[in-house]
Amino acid sequence: MKVSEKYRQVFGSISHLKEEIPWTTGLSNMVEFVAWKPQSILGVSKKKYADQIIAWTIELKNQGKTQTEIEDLISDRLSKEMEKSEQLDTYSTKNTGICNVREAVRRVKFFSEDYLNKEFDIFLNLCSDYYLDKLYQQFMTISEGGSWSTHGNSGLFENSTDFRQMSMDNLAYNHQANILVANELKLNGDKNVDQILKYCLMYAHLANHGFINHDAKFLLLFIGGQACQYDTESVIKQELARCASRANKGHLSTDEILAVTKNIQIESMTWQQLCEFNEEYIKHNEVGQVEKKLLMGFNQSLKSKSFMHL
Repeated sequence: MKVSEKYRQVFGSISHLKEEIPWTTGLSNMVEFVAWKPQSILGVSKKKYADQIIAWTIELKNQGKTQTEIEDLISDRLSKEMEKSEQLDTYSTKNTGICNVREAVRRVKFFSEDYLNKEFDIFLNLCSDYYLDKLYQQFMTISEGGSWSTHGNSGLFENSTDFRQMSMDNLAYNHQANILVANELKLNGDKNVDQILKYCLMYAHLANHGFINHDAKFLLLFIGGQACQYDTESVIKQELARCASRANKGHLSTDEILAVTKNIQIESMTWQQLCEFNEEYIKHNEVGQVEKKLLMGFNQSLKSKSFMHL
């Protein structure tokens, strides 16, 4: 049985992006993130952690230590490593090495882009359709009244769609308005060198496998710590030129992908602008207590991130 089949058998699947995913899925996606990246808990990769334990064990074994002595000494060494790596300054950039729980949480909460992605998944899933209309109307014309469904990067998405050529961050899809929005989240970094073409590849795959309509409008929205303005035609030409110089990138320059590039709209906003949008949204709309808590809570989390304090 294939890995994707095993996943679908246990966790189910989706057959179309219009299907709404419960916000609680975001919590299991958070667990999935931790399981795939144990470094977020250990402080170092699982291999490096295991190698260190093995090295200490061999060293102590060669010194004639008993198993009980080895266990006690390794436990003591681990405690010292954790104490050495722990930072009491919230935004200290010294964030490497085996760590304790407090330090692990500090690193992911304030520094991890993956963790921010999972927070955003839950946030966007809980936002009202009206909020998402207003958010994306800053960049394109949207007829209000449609229903939005959102999808984070997860095993559910990957194993349902069987698309593995790239890892998207978050998708928002409005079937009635026939719009797909790809939310590409950054801290302070720029786009990847072939990122737009990979998103076009994803769009073509989703359309060909019935997850979206072939004529769906396509907005790629970069949200990051710094303002970035992209001239669509220029950046696509740059990416195509790079692909032409690399033999393994030919799948990104097919006629089908080039057709999608004619349809894509690329926009950007900063996290600060998103915070300001949320504040204005609350000020000018009849917002209930739950939605207000959602928006202000996300703003509070964003403002605590390390890149917001540079």
